[in-house]
Amino acid sequence: MTSLAATRYDARTIALHWTVALLVVAQWASGHTIDWFAKGPPRVDARAVHVVLGSLLALALAWRVVWRASGGRRLAQAKTLDALVSQAMHLTLYAVLIVVVGLGVFNEMLRGDDMFGFGHLPKWGTWDKDARHLLSNRVTTWHGLGATLILILAGLHASAALIHHYFLRDGVLKRMLPRGQ
Repeated sequence: MTSLAATRYDARTIALHWTVALLVVAQWASGHTIDWFAKGPPRVDARAVHVVLGSLLALALAWRVVWRASGGRRLAQAKTLDALVSQAMHLTLYAVLIVVVGLGVFNEMLRGDDMFGFGHLPKWGTWDKDARHLLSNRVTTWHGLGATLILILAGLHASAALIHHYFLRDGVLKRMLPRGQ
């Protein structure tokens, strides 16, 4: 079945979509396994990996938002409930991603973590050690809850794409797959 929904996104939009998706999964996994590492250098390095991946996610997300707003291909959208739900999901995913990345950046500004033994990120603010630790713990909690919310939303998003592909057979999934898929 061929329809407007079968029109493909441009290669950059597709690459940025899957890069952000993979980095979100990697970030969630790395964030939830940091405490599995022994205290000291192994845990410091695990946290540094999380910070580096988070930085890459922030860059990819920013590039994706700018590209989508300026140069990315816009596909025709039907004015159906399905299309409105899809748009709401995309906007919600973007908003939650931006908030979670922002919380991660803010937490790093509070913590000033060591980066693989090469030095510490600068700390922001004049809080005493206990207040800084308390605030960082609260931000960490919100950051983790937001990250889990992203996975739930992304799971719903992926489920909808699979329903379109396998049951509705309308080409919606194919427009975001790399060429040849």
